Amino acid sequence: MEFAEKFKPNFISSDLKFCANDYNEEDEIEFVVKFWPFSRYKDKVLRNIVKDAKLIHRQKIKDAWENHFSNGQFTFDDKLVFEQVWPSIEQEIENFIFQKDSSCPVKKFEQENSPDKELNDLKEFYKPLIEKAVKCERGLSLERRIVKIINKEENFEFRKTYKREIDFGFFKLIGIPDGIDHKRKTVIEIKTKEWIQPESEKERLQCLSYLRMLDFEKCLLVQSDKNREKKIIEISRDDQEFTDKIYNKLKQFVDKYRTITEDEFLYKILFYCEIKTVPDVLTRFLHND
Repeated sequence: MEFAEKFKPNFISSDLKFCANDYNEEDEIEFVVKFWPFSRYKDKVLRNIVKDAKLIHRQKIKDAWENHFSNGQFTFDDKLVFEQVWPSIEQEIENFIFQKDSSCPVKKFEQENSPDKELNDLKEFYKPLIEKAVKCERGLSLERRIVKIINKEENFEFRKTYKREIDFGFFKLIGIPDGIDHKRKTVIEIKTKEWIQPESEKERLQCLSYLRMLDFEKCLLVQSDKNREKKIIEISRDDQEFTDKIYNKLKQFVDKYRTITEDEFLYKILFYCEIKTVPDVLTRFLHND
């Protein structure tokens, strides 16, 4: 039997980068190690992946957005919220490096680098994670509010739903739509952005995947920008486009990794680890509670 003959991944509708040519080989490796048999080597890869801020910081950002939107305004300024939350997080980083906690006045770690260098490194790597979290939590906070507006203004009855999936045998396609209207067989997908933009390929594919998953006919792709401007793009079900742009491309991806040898994959990991490294101080900070 081939090394990866039973490789069967789960693809997420909201991140169909392997269908939109929006990825590189590092993305492939980080994805496949989540699934057997490549997961045997996930420790070699995942230790080099840091994509999210601490949960406690995500909660701080979520609370800031909830407070911002509590008065009914839907305008937003990511920079303003970042400036609200970053000073306390920055202080926490400094406390971690210099151990200002009175309960532990002595540094916990023997470090090759100077504290000042580690401080700068940690801020440099962690600040983008906070900026990313600000955008992500803003989208989540606005999502349910925008759905209510669309229901009222466009006469829909969109409701939150649960995880849906299609099993194609050699891979699964999984997703959670922002809302569904069973009566009108319509899905809604919300995108909050700095500015209104043309529909992207990834957004269209996400909507097409939901329509196939639910056996619905229409998806409302709603863009809302920082000035509360809205744009509604109606996307109709197209099974042929789904087959050509989603099913066939995901099948090609699975076939590629089902036929790879273990030695070939280990070589990919070796190359990956050479170009993708995370500072030790960031790893320590993320695991410090």
